[in-house]
Amino acid sequence: MLMLAADEGARPSRLGHVIGNYRVLRVLGEGGVGTVYEAEHVRLGRKVALKLLHPDVVDTEVVTRFFNEARAVNEIRHANIIEVEDFVTTADGEHYMLMELLKGEDLRTVMSRERVLDPERVSRIGQQVAGALAAVHKVNIIHRDLKPDNVFVIQRDGKEMSKLLDFGVAKFIKEGDGLTRDGMTMGTPQYMAPEQIIAGKEVGTASDIYALGILMYELLTGVTPFNGTSVAAILRAHVSEAVVPPSVRREEPLPKVLETVVMKCLEKEVEDRFATADEVAEALRADAPVQLTGRVVTVTRAATATGPHRMVTQSGRAASQSGRLASQPGRMASESGRMASEPPVEVAPPSTARRPRRLVQMLPAFAIAAAAALIHFWPRSEPAAAKTAPAPLAAPAPVALPAPPPPKPVASTIQLSLASKPASAAVFLGAERKPLGTTPVTFA
Repeated sequence: MLMLAADEGARPSRLGHVIGNYRVLRVLGEGGVGTVYEAEHVRLGRKVALKLLHPDVVDTEVVTRFFNEARAVNEIRHANIIEVEDFVTTADGEHYMLMELLKGEDLRTVMSRERVLDPERVSRIGQQVAGALAAVHKVNIIHRDLKPDNVFVIQRDGKEMSKLLDFGVAKFIKEGDGLTRDGMTMGTPQYMAPEQIIAGKEVGTASDIYALGILMYELLTGVTPFNGTSVAAILRAHVSEAVVPPSVRREEPLPKVLETVVMKCLEKEVEDRFATADEVAEALRADAPVQLTGRVVTVTRAATATGPHRMVTQSGRAASQSGRLASQPGRMASESGRMASEPPVEVAPPSTARRPRRLVQMLPAFAIAAAAALIHFWPRSEPAAAKTAPAPLAAPAPVALPAPPPPKPVASTIQLSLASKPASAAVFLGAERKPLGTTPVTFA
């Protein structure tokens, strides 16, 4: 978990104040750029969620993102997406958004209480979130920050209903919001797709599908597929490490339909995932599991989630995976409209230059050829005239050349740069809040 903590000492309480036509009643949640309040219309008595930007972080970029969030949600109008009713800039320069007031809790809070969810419930949540993403993608928007903190569950007509929240870092595909710097990408490290990490890769709707796979994986197992002691290690794992299937991590069988959908969402290559979020919802409702590629890594049932795993691809190649990874930490949300417990970060992706493995493998052959040429052209001294013809030498027995040593693995390095508005925010790592410095900060 990566947290940015800004200095909030100068922020006065707004409880009891009137903002626009709404009186602030209580705090629902707070994040790096704003606070969400429960508020009531002073004349009509109607209650709403009011999301107010912190005055000390307001600049053109932040306000534009804030407006984009209101615009994105208002443009979609879907049952599984929170409704935004208005976006207001006051005469005093304050910016706030009015949203429907939801009575329920986010999935992070649910997980903190239940740890893992029933597979049927996970399937229903997955179908509803996939439907919301499909609606988002059809209007050329990418959410870019799907995680349990941003999915709210409520009860409606006696049934559980999921609502997708927080479009603060949403990207408008056709226009581009112009807010992400070249070489940077937005997201929360545990939920970022490989193409969000690798320089030069196009980020599209498939990134949201990958994040949906991680969301369902976490609901089934209580942890995200990849965790680590550093952000760089987590990003590296998304790009190159195998996924332990959720049934192995959970240590009990899961419905094949559900597990194969999760694994297909988590394919490394965009073309190997579902083409659309609608396809994800349809696959979750299907009677038969989806077909996975030969590159998908599976684990033998004999393996357990606490010991080392022998992972074999369908083509027979093997890889090793360490045992159970550390539980996903995170601050728990308790009210509707709250900010994400882990603010999305801008990540400077690593270089993706391929290793010259074939060249390394050919070096022994080059060395042998060079040695033969050297022997052939080495100058010889002319011998004295032989009195008798020398006896022919027996052909030497062939000597087996030793196998060349395997090439040494080349360590890859991911450099991470964090920035905040305002600057000088404290950066911590993990539930133990290990200090990493203040923004802007760069580390590997």
